[in-house]
Amino acid sequence: MAYTEKRTTAGGATSWVGRFRVDGRLHSTRAFRARRDALAEARRAEEAGKRGEWIDPRAGTLTVADWFTTWQQGRLDRAPRTLEAEQERFRSLVAPTFASVPLRQVSHDAVARWAATMRAPRSGEVASAARRRDAVRLLVALLDAAVDARRLTSNPARTPSGRVPALPRAPRTKAHRYLNHEQLRRVADATRADARTLVLLAGLTGLRWGEVSALRGDDVDLLRRRITVERAFTRLDDGTLLLGGTKTHARREVPVPAVLGEALAGLVASRGAGDLLFTGRSGAPLRRESFDRYAFAPAVRVAGTAVVTLQGLLGLAPTALVDSATVAAVRRLQHDAGLDASGVVGPETWQVLVAADRASRTGADRGARIARTRHLEATSRVTLRPGVQDFAPLTLHDLRHTAASLAIGGGANVKAVQRLLGHESPVLTLRTYAGLFEDDLDRLGESMSAQFEAHGAVDGAHDVLTAGVTRLPVRLGAGA
Repeated sequence: MAYTEKRTTAGGATSWVGRFRVDGRLHSTRAFRARRDALAEARRAEEAGKRGEWIDPRAGTLTVADWFTTWQQGRLDRAPRTLEAEQERFRSLVAPTFASVPLRQVSHDAVARWAATMRAPRSGEVASAARRRDAVRLLVALLDAAVDARRLTSNPARTPSGRVPALPRAPRTKAHRYLNHEQLRRVADATRADARTLVLLAGLTGLRWGEVSALRGDDVDLLRRRITVERAFTRLDDGTLLLGGTKTHARREVPVPAVLGEALAGLVASRGAGDLLFTGRSGAPLRRESFDRYAFAPAVRVAGTAVVTLQGLLGLAPTALVDSATVAAVRRLQHDAGLDASGVVGPETWQVLVAADRASRTGADRGARIARTRHLEATSRVTLRPGVQDFAPLTLHDLRHTAASLAIGGGANVKAVQRLLGHESPVLTLRTYAGLFEDDLDRLGESMSAQFEAHGAVDGAHDVLTAGVTRLPVRLGAGA
């Protein structure tokens, strides 16, 4: 039962403190001048303790920085990259404002002002909406954990209803880039021979870079035509590569594309069961930045501008589309060179074009001639047919989006695409690629229309009843 104690200072001043028990331990309130105030406070605290709602005021004296360190120590099971990103975000965006502030002194207004005005550490300008949003989410999670640990009675970053009004608006996400089958083949053909398999594998299965670079020989089952995905490389900011589980910590299988069966078989045969399928020149794990710089990005530049390159060699105005004028010029060239005038630009046609271009480089310096030769050598590996067009640059991760697009375009349902990409739920798949599934509605409408018309084409088909069913008379009355 709560009670009070009288305190007298050396100067003779009198005050009262309330005493109460919570979980069997005796606690004191702050000092009051009036006894009744101390007793009322002690009774309120004791009742809160019985409901499990009492918070020791001393627990909130821990600073935000010290609590962040404690909080992260309980999250060591998280991916190293996740912990590293949290540390960077706290250090650069949260700490300058809240590091030395005790938890109980963090106010709702202070969080709102900080969320709107936080500065980027390098430029000193207001940070981007995406960075501010991530930083606010980190602070909210930190304060939520403080509430759960009974260091705060409530999260000052939230309203009583649980909302976070200070959260900056979500930035518009970058539009996904998709390649069709012809464009994906063009990129694969334009890259180096040793990189072609990796590009097609990523573009047809949707494996993340960390997953595809961690594949081993025993992950490929050519008899079942399956690839097991259960590990991935994670790159830390200091360049260290860590091998661990996949992003969702789940094991999954993806189908082996038939077009890669022979290439994968040769690759698996050249590796040991536990060896990585794709490695750097020294045999170390293949790094994304290295592969992108020396293999993928150059191939995208070549494949994405192949039509304009062709039109330049033919002396035509660039339209980035193999249109009728381009096809006519190609056929004239093929006819004059004694080739089949198909209008399709393959190796033999490229050979004629490159030879003519080489003969015209009289005024170029040595460096320009070498660069031109390398560019045309890569371009001549692609095949251009009537109607194909150039495309804008894309990233390695866009190959994952391409796989999703091709799967959905091929009729795969949401669940199949989710399993292919390794999403945690079909909801994430729908949210990420909702626009691609709009085509399903078009196909559904066309299918239902076709079925309706097919039944209508049969005389009386819409009036035919199932055997044994009697047509009931229809009565229209006041209650109809």
